[in-house]
Parts: sequence; structure tokens; C-alpha cells
Amino acid sequence: MLAGSTAAACGMLRGSADGPPTFEGCAARLRATVDAFGGRIGALVVDADNGAELLAIAADEGFVPASNVKLLTAAVALHTLGPGATLTTRLLHTGDVHAGELRGDLILRGGGDPSFAADGLQLLVQAVRSLGVRRIAGRVRGDDRWLGGEHRGRGWEWDDLDQDYAAPFGALCWEGNVTTVVDADGASRRVAVADPGAAAAGALAAALALGGVEVVGGDVATDGLEHGLGTVHSAPIATLLQPMLRDSDNLYAEQLWRVAAKVATGDGGSASAAAHAERELCALGVDTIGLVQVDGSGLSRLALARPRQLVAVLQAMLRAPYREAVWPALPVGGRTGTLRDRLVGAAVRGHVHAKTGTLTRVAALSGYLERPGRTPLVFSVVWNDFLCDPAEAQLTIDQFVAALATARP
Repeated sequence: MLAGSTAAACGMLRGSADGPPTFEGCAARLRATVDAFGGRIGALVVDADNGAELLAIAADEGFVPASNVKLLTAAVALHTLGPGATLTTRLLHTGDVHAGELRGDLILRGGGDPSFAADGLQLLVQAVRSLGVRRIAGRVRGDDRWLGGEHRGRGWEWDDLDQDYAAPFGALCWEGNVTTVVDADGASRRVAVADPGAAAAGALAAALALGGVEVVGGDVATDGLEHGLGTVHSAPIATLLQPMLRDSDNLYAEQLWRVAAKVATGDGGSASAAAHAERELCALGVDTIGLVQVDGSGLSRLALARPRQLVAVLQAMLRAPYREAVWPALPVGGRTGTLRDRLVGAAVRGHVHAKTGTLTRVAALSGYLERPGRTPLVFSVVWNDFLCDPAEAQLTIDQFVAALATARP
């Protein structure tokens, strides 16, 4: 897109010299920009206090929502699990301890915690040492069966699968399920691990060795009974929402979407998670007709959502008792997360709490707009198949939201 087109697009979305824009004028300017840049756009803006519709553009058509799916995941996780629930990672052993030797295996069993990392591992090493164990005759095993055998989302693009943002999900996670590798030219980069359960078990074995516990790794016959050694609890769900929404962490979203289904139905697979999410959203008053959920993060291009559905989820979370868990977790325009460098104008800086969404040819923003001294708004904008640079698409949406900050009926 030529440099001049950016200025033209921005100009379409500014208020006129005669005063602040109307909502109808905002809609007209947004349509004109999309006509210039191509693709399809949907938008809905409602009064946060009474739900009155102020602006609608293709609000009932389905769009690929990208990471706006995480708003659905947040609502499902909070409604199912509650903001204070925690996820657990457990350490167990088979066999018995004699003279400082464990004649059996250590088992690291995942319970879906996406945040399990080095600090939790050290707690478990301490639990082993406190039992008096200085030598493990058996193996250190990772058990990631609790959420089922899936590790990648349906519709994830194959060339994303080694990227850190597409790390595999599962019951047992370790350090975000990514590792650092060095390219042929010496540059380091973060990539997804192939087997998170094995990576977690390997990290535990290494930590035990550093803690003075030898791991022999042999086959040891035992009665097969398992004995608890220690449990690590995650932060509350309300805290886990912060990296998921603020930083758009895909692993956190996949884990919470599936854990909610597992707790509610006993099945954490994708099909069960999608069905469970639909039931929970319906219970929240969201019309789910036409909503297609295939993962919890929005990384899949097979997902579909209507702007009206995204707004309905945002409205439901405003009314819910867990509202206070959502507000601090969302990125804030000009200040935090994926909106840190966006929406920096005086009318919107610090006043937009919204979830971003980005895929190839997809830009989305849905959330809340505070208007000091005026009615706050709930909004959703989703643009698919645009022909301009992604930065221009984001700027167009940001200019639209900035115009809403001063818009009048």
C-alpha cells in the first residue's frame, strides 16, 4: 500500500472540523476505509449500561476472530472453574525407600498448569530430599495423560508448529513448552518442544542431580502402587488470565479451555472442550448459533465468531461476579500488553481495555471503552482479508475506536 493511503485512511476516521463524530459517521468512515483496503469488516458498539445498540456493521456475519477467541475462553474458564481455582502438578513415587535409595520410579503428573516452571520444580526436589532419598534406582517419568492425547489444535498451520507461539498443549507443561536453540548463524531463538512431558521429566532429573540426588534410570520391579510426594499449585485462575489476555499467550488459553471441559465433563479433548464451551456460553446468555470453536486460543483459522457474539460475551462478563478478574487481565491502550504501543491518543490512552487479535489477513479488537463523564461502551471490530499492511489495518481499527471515544448519537 502506498504511503499516502495510510494518511487517507486515517483521515476517513477522524472527526470533522465541525465537532465530534456521530456513531453513524464513524460507521460510514469505517466502511469507506474497508472499501479502499478490501476485505470484510464487522463491528458492533453498544452502551455498556443499558445494552442499547449504537453502531452495527455486519454484526451478525461470521468472521475469523483470531485471538479474540480468548475472550470466550476466559468466560468459560471463569464460569466453570471460578477465579480462585488453582491447577496442580503432582509428584508421586512407586516402590519403597531403603537406606536413602528409592527402589522405584518418580512420576511427575500434570494437571493442566501452563505456568509450571523452575520454582515449582525446586519445591518438588525439596520434597524428594525431605524423604531422605539420595539415589533413585528407577526412572523419572512424565505423565501427561490427564487431558488426553492431543497436543496441537485443529486448523493450526503446519509452518507455525515449531514456533514458540504454537507450543504444544497437554496435561504436563514445562517453562511454556518452549526451549532455546541456536541457528546455524549463531543466533538464538525460542521454539516449541516436541514432547512437553518428556521435557518436564528431563528437567526434574537434571534438578535432582544438581540437588545431590542420583538418578540411575533402571527398571525396578514394584507392586505398582503410587505414593504422593508433593504437589505444586498454580496461581489462581484470575491470575492465569493475565498472560492469556494481556500478552495473548496461546498455551495458557489452550490449557484453560481444556481444563474447564475436563473438570466439568471428564474429557479434555478438543471436541469435548468445544461442546462444553458452547454450553457455558449459552448459560451466560450468548446466542451461539454460527459460532465455531476449534481451539481455545484462536490460532486456528477454522474458527468463526460474530461481532455480536463477542460483544455478548463481554457484556456477560461485566454482569458476572468475576468481573474483577477480567478487567485487570485485559491489555490497556497505550499502557500494557499487546496494546502497550497502540491507542496512545489522549482520548483513549488508559481508557481502552480490549483483546487484540492477529493472524495473516486478520485484525480484531474487542473490549471496553471508558469515556470519562460519559457512557462507557462495549465494542467489537473484526476485519478479515484486507489487502493493506497489517499495521495499517490495526491503525484503521485504532482510529475507529478513538473516534468512538468522542462520538455522539
